Parts: sequence; structure tokens; C-alpha cells
Amino acid sequence: MRTPRIEDLRPTRLPATVLAAAVGTGSAVLLILRLFVPRPVGVADNYDGVRLMCHLGVDVRLPRNTPRLRDYVYYRYDHLAHFGCQRHALGSIRLPDVPYQSSQLLVLYAGRALTRVLGLPGYLDLRAVGIVCCLLIGTAVGLLYRIATLRHRYRLLLCAAVVAVVGDTVFIDYAVSPFSEIASVIGLLYVAVGVLMLAGPGRRRRLAGIAVTGVSGLFLATAKTQNVSAVLPLALLLLLPAVPMPVPSRPARLAGLARLAGMRGLARPAGRVRLPALDRRLRHRLTGLVAVVVMAVGAFAVSGNEDKRTAQLTEANFVVVTLLSTSAHPERDVAEFGAPSWLADYAGAPPWCAPTTLQDSAAYQKFTKGLSHQRILGFFLDHPTRLLPVLNRVAGYFYEPRPTATLCGPGPHGTQVMVVPRLGNYTHLAHTPRGLQDHRWPPVTDALGLLRGSGLATLLLLWLLPAAAVTATRRRRALRGVGAVLALLLVVALTQFGESAFADGIDTAKHLDLAVLATALAWVFAAVEVLAALTRRVRRDTAAVAGIPRPASVSAPESEPVA
Repeated sequence: MRTPRIEDLRPTRLPATVLAAAVGTGSAVLLILRLFVPRPVGVADNYDGVRLMCHLGVDVRLPRNTPRLRDYVYYRYDHLAHFGCQRHALGSIRLPDVPYQSSQLLVLYAGRALTRVLGLPGYLDLRAVGIVCCLLIGTAVGLLYRIATLRHRYRLLLCAAVVAVVGDTVFIDYAVSPFSEIASVIGLLYVAVGVLMLAGPGRRRRLAGIAVTGVSGLFLATAKTQNVSAVLPLALLLLLPAVPMPVPSRPARLAGLARLAGMRGLARPAGRVRLPALDRRLRHRLTGLVAVVVMAVGAFAVSGNEDKRTAQLTEANFVVVTLLSTSAHPERDVAEFGAPSWLADYAGAPPWCAPTTLQDSAAYQKFTKGLSHQRILGFFLDHPTRLLPVLNRVAGYFYEPRPTATLCGPGPHGTQVMVVPRLGNYTHLAHTPRGLQDHRWPPVTDALGLLRGSGLATLLLLWLLPAAAVTATRRRRALRGVGAVLALLLVVALTQFGESAFADGIDTAKHLDLAVLATALAWVFAAVEVLAALTRRVRRDTAAVAGIPRPASVSAPESEPVA
């Protein structure tokens, strides 16, 4: 028996599964420290969180004379008798009647169980939910290390960069909040892992990739109503895999089966050789089709949760908040939509900032009932030049991704305007200022802040440069693996940007959170792949100049996994 050597303890000598477990555990610990040390952070409620939390029958209890809910984070939620999604209110604030359906509920139930295990006060403590989210993200990072087809050093760099991005305040802080944005973050990370598995070698790994992509895609698509558009790129990846499966010809299959029968002593009469019932590629795509059907059914079940009144309110908000605010002649637009003339005075503000008497008027009710997606689309077809100002307006929110609340403040001539204060990230302790922001680790937020005011053109460059960089490496394995992930991330960013651009124009920065994350992750994957390609090319050129023959260990592609 060989005596163990110290070299056997080097990271590259340890089993890949052990290293993946270490990377995942370390990532989870780092995120927990980021979230709770030296003081817990989160995202305050903007009075919309109750539409999700009502499913658990819980509500936050605010003592008398407590500051506004949006200014501070409150962890403790208590179970209230006869409290549910059909009966909820916060003081005098009238909330929408339609609750949110989200995969975040699974995370909340897990946080409820951890609350009891840790003995935290209340029925549900959001700090326990934050720990659950960090563990799920850490597991995704560990799987990413195990699946990525890169050398050890580049896999570590990739995982470290992913953790650095997710640790930004506009992502990880949602782990301690009554919102479902963190479910989108978790789902997107697991989807990236699943797509890498789809592009990997081996039939079993690809089938496992279908399962991971399907389950995580369902989790992502049902996290928020705006995520339904992510079903389309996921369906394309599942039905048309990035790596085609090599299928032998009919004569080759016959010869292979005959050899197998001969080795096992199972001689068969000529003409009696049985072929597989289904082609491997066909079975692969049928499995993907099942995953797509399940994912689509779940996604559209969530997206169809809104009633007609809520849909009309959303369309009216888009017209007044987004369309009129980017118009040089809002009075003309109001007349074209058949809306009451007073809406032009509230351009850029939600209609509910107007007095109740105006909202209850017959003219306004007729206007909202006549709105539809088809009518808004027809307006843009008649006025195509109005599209660019709308997209530029939303791009401004992309560069300032911190979540905000939507309020009405005093405006000119007795009207009211929309005010968007940022949501607080700290609890109400001692002399903590209202709405205090978390600035511990904001690399993505600060980088985007440098581009503030640059508009849609710069945003298009942010999406095109990573794709161009990976394509320039000319590495077939990179184009099949990282290229597939990169394409998915960019399509998710584009679709989410479009969803936010034509939504209600309220809380746009929060709705863009998934698009910002997808863009940042695209840059991370592209940068690591380009670095690996350049390093390999430099090493190969140096060896060629020195006349050193390439050893067997170097002859393998740089992107091969290291066990």
C-alpha cells in the first residue's frame, strides 16, 4: 500500500465532489456573514409584501407611533387569527385584492421551519428565511464548481465572481424581505447550472441537466409574474439542446447490437436484431418536452392570477406614468386614448394620485375599461417614434437598481406628482436614520451608477460585448457550454427589460432586478472564459517558441474538467 504524500492533499488531487462541497459551504457562509455581520440587513416592505405573506396567515405588528413601514426592516411576523389573502389591510391603506402566487412561498415555509428550530421569536422570522436563501445559493455555487468544464483555478475564480455579484446589496438583501425577488435570483443560478449540464459530455449528465433546468426553470418562472417570459428561452434550450447528441447510423447500430449479442452468447437469427424503441435524441427531446410542458403550465397558472380590474389598473398606470411622461404633447395622447383631459396634468404620476372624485368619474371608468394590450400596441404601431423614449426611460432605472416605494407628493397647480423614496435596509434600532441604505458591498450597483444617464445605447453594449468576447475565443467547447449559458442570460435580461418597460411604470427598479443580475452574470461567465482562453493560448505559444513538446496533460483542451 502506497504511503500518502503531502501532494495528495493539494486541491487538484482531492475528489471534485469534495471540492464542490467545500466551495458551496464556503459560499453559503460568506453570504450569511455578508447578510448578518456586523448587523443584519434586508429590504423594507413598501406595503406590497402582505400580498405574499398573507398565504401564511402572518402579518408584521407595528407598535403605536412606529415609523413608516418602508423606512425600516421588520423581521418578526406573527400568525393572526382569521387573517388571510381575502382579508388583509395595513391601517387605513387599501391593498389590492389579488394576492401574489410565487415559488417564494416554498422558501418562506422552509424559513418557518428554521424559525422554530432556532427558537426565534414570532411565527416567522425573516432572518431564518435569509439563512435558507444563503444555503440554497451556496448549493448552486457548489454545483457550478462541480459542473463547469474549466480547470480548478478558473472554476474557483468563476464561483468567487458569482458570489461577489450575488452579494451585492440589490440581490442578497432581498433574502430578508417580504418580496419574491430572491426566488428569481436562486432560480436563475440553478438554471445556469442546468444549462451547463445540458452542454456537458455524457447522456446521463444531459438527462440530469434536463431535470435540473426543468425544475429550476419552473421555480424561476413562477417566482414573479414578470418572469413568465423566461419560459421561451428555456423551452428552446430543452427542445433544441446546445450540444447535439451523436446518433449512430442504422448499420452502425445493427453492427453494435450484433457484437453485443455475440459477446453475451446470445446469438440471434439473421433479420431478428431489435432496434431501440426510440432514438436517443428523440428520447432526449421527449424528456425535455415533458419538462417544458410542466414549466409552461406552472408559469401560466401564476401569470393568470390577475383579475380584469388589476390588469386595467396596470395598463392605465403605464399610459399615465410612462407614456405621457415621455410625450411632448400629453394632451394629444390623452385625447387619442379617449381619456379625460385631467390625466394630462398627472403625467408621470399614477392615476391614483388624483382625487377620488376624478377617479370615480364616468369618463375615467370608461377609459380604463377600454384599455387593452392590443390598444396600446396599436398606439405604438401608429407612433413608432414613441418607443425609443419609453425604452430610454426604463434604461435610467437599470442604472439605479435600488428598490423604491411609490408615493404621491405635492405638485404644481394643486396636483400631485410621483415620489420614489428608496426602501430602507436596516432595522429601527437606537438612532438609525430613516431609510438608511446598505453600502457594505455594492460592486454591481456602483458600476452601473457610473453609467447613469447614458441611455439605451450603452445598455445594448453591455449585452453585446460579453457575447462578442466569448465568440472571439473560437473555442468550440466554450461556444457550446458557456455560450449556451450566456445566450440564456442575455435573453432573460432582454425579456425582463421589455417586461419592465411595458409594465405599470411603478417600482420599475425592483422589477428590473432579474435583468440586472442576468447582465452581471453574463459578464462574469464571459470574463472567466476569455481569461481561460487567453492563458491557454499564451502557454501554447510560449511552448512552441521554446520548442518544448506538449506533454499529454497539456494536450487535453483547457476546458476539460479536473477530477
